[in-house]
Amino acid sequence: MNKKQIGESLYQYTLILIILSALAYRGGRDFILKKNEAEISVNLENIKEIYPKAFNYTLTRQGAYDVYDKNSNKIGSALLSSDYSQQFGYGGRVPLLIGINDSLVITKIILLPNNETRDYIATIYGEKFIGKWRGVRLIDAIDFKVDIVSGATHTSNAVIAGVRHTASSVMKSDASILSESNLWTNVKDILFLSLMLLSVVMAYKKGIGKYRTIYLFLVLVIMGIIINNALSVKLLNGWLKDGFSWRKNWQTSVVFLLALTISFTGKRKFYCNYLCPMGALQELTNRFTPLKKRMLPTRYKGIYVRELYLIFIAGALLLGFTPELSYAEPFMFFSFRFVGIGLIIFGIAIILLSLFFTKPWCSVCPTGCLMDTISYKKVKNIEY
Repeated sequence: MNKKQIGESLYQYTLILIILSALAYRGGRDFILKKNEAEISVNLENIKEIYPKAFNYTLTRQGAYDVYDKNSNKIGSALLSSDYSQQFGYGGRVPLLIGINDSLVITKIILLPNNETRDYIATIYGEKFIGKWRGVRLIDAIDFKVDIVSGATHTSNAVIAGVRHTASSVMKSDASILSESNLWTNVKDILFLSLMLLSVVMAYKKGIGKYRTIYLFLVLVIMGIIINNALSVKLLNGWLKDGFSWRKNWQTSVVFLLALTISFTGKRKFYCNYLCPMGALQELTNRFTPLKKRMLPTRYKGIYVRELYLIFIAGALLLGFTPELSYAEPFMFFSFRFVGIGLIIFGIAIILLSLFFTKPWCSVCPTGCLMDTISYKKVKNIEY
């Protein structure tokens, strides 16, 4: 191994070690450093979302916020959700503020600042989900059944867990463990694990390339439509910012670790070529289009657009800007049941471009750029 190979390998392994260490620290901080409630703050603006006439509030010894109007009359109380190890959505922790009256009946629930996608949050609010708790006694909320929102499973589960554990803490009762052991959940788990095994076989088994079209269709349906699971800069930013619950998001953990592990064995772009639903959608379109395809021009003087895009996103975050990163990539296109028209147009545009270009989004994808950067690259021997 020459000097350039050694330097390249050290860079790759150091980078992946830093990322994994950061994720491990942020994901485990709630258990190691015990920083649950200390990092979540409540202000008067939050209180007013539940009680518009709120003028002041005090924190009681029991941890509740008693709310008063301008005449110093108590108008209700609010509870900050507890046990954040159970309240992880897709992008990080999902803290709640739960309004209750003197009879311990829930009046309203709001979500405090979090890293979930705005479209998911907009879907969560409403009478079909978060509004169903209005009028429910706190004791009954421990086992109150609310159907999760299809397409926003992680966020829904985080809200349900937050309400149940908070109610349990106040009522000094044992919270029911979030139950998702229904038939459909088991089916999804089986489909996911089967696809992970199949992806490894497809990557290493020779002579089965003729089945790739069927495989890509399975990736599109399972990873995109059914499970709606894709790595993204939005997701990675949420992990580093708010931590990550490995148990609550075990499927994403498997995808991320598998992508890194296989990439370091020499299968570069493993995630992009085998597990990314957007990659599968583009390749399927490429396979069936009768038009002649060519590469999208994304390089100028040795600099790739996706590298610039990733640098721009990283720079914005480092400078303190908080853009809605879910809109920077088209992966929410698969949540077409509730996403905005802009993301739908984004996804359709990529499909149309795939009629003329080979995997056009992959040419500019910042997540693909990041995954490619931290994957193992063989360096050709150079004579010195």
